Amino acid sequence: MNLLQLLLGSFTTDDSLKQVEKKSGVSKETIIRILMVALPLLISYMTKNASKKDGAQSLLGALGQHTSSQTVSQQIKTADEVDGDKIINHILGSDKKGILSSLAKSTGLNAKQVGTILAMIAPALLNSLSTATTAQAHKPQTNAVDLSDGIDLTDIAALLGGGNVTNTYSNPAAGLLGSLLGNNATQQTQTNSTAALLNTLLGGTQTQAKTDGSELLGLLTSLLK
Repeated sequence: MNLLQLLLGSFTTDDSLKQVEKKSGVSKETIIRILMVALPLLISYMTKNASKKDGAQSLLGALGQHTSSQTVSQQIKTADEVDGDKIINHILGSDKKGILSSLAKSTGLNAKQVGTILAMIAPALLNSLSTATTAQAHKPQTNAVDLSDGIDLTDIAALLGGGNVTNTYSNPAAGLLGSLLGNNATQQTQTNSTAALLNTLLGGTQTQAKTDGSELLGLLTSLLK
């Protein structure tokens, strides 16, 4: 299981989606569609930024300021969206406007609504990455992982640190998206559409390691060891 799968799991629990829905007024279905593109996209951009030593050090500094032990849903509920917007600005840089516009067109929202959703999740994203980086740098860890209530920060730490899963896990985003859309054929079409949009936004040149988080964790943990 990679970092992207863990993040999709924690950000698409029912509680997390309810918080974003309540604060944004956007449906759960649309929130999932945004997250399925936005999370790998943000990971890719952070990987690119961290590929330079000063960029990695800057990101580590930001992670050191985001070490909340609250659940992801609680973090979304209390998110400082001004701080979140600054985080997104720093990650995406000059590409932010075009990315928000593309995500808006693909979901029927406007760019401001997409930006608001990303600002809501950005602090929790850094908290999750902070936890994952620390766990990766201090392997092995043998805590058991209970995913029956969805994935949160302690689960991310245990899984990346070598914990044992105590129940069967499937990608919550993919599963929930399929149930919301109603059938497998539609789900496959949606998945293909999501992959195509992500590929377009990334220029079609990104490797899986840049979007699944393995390269990002490797870059960050190398500075902690």
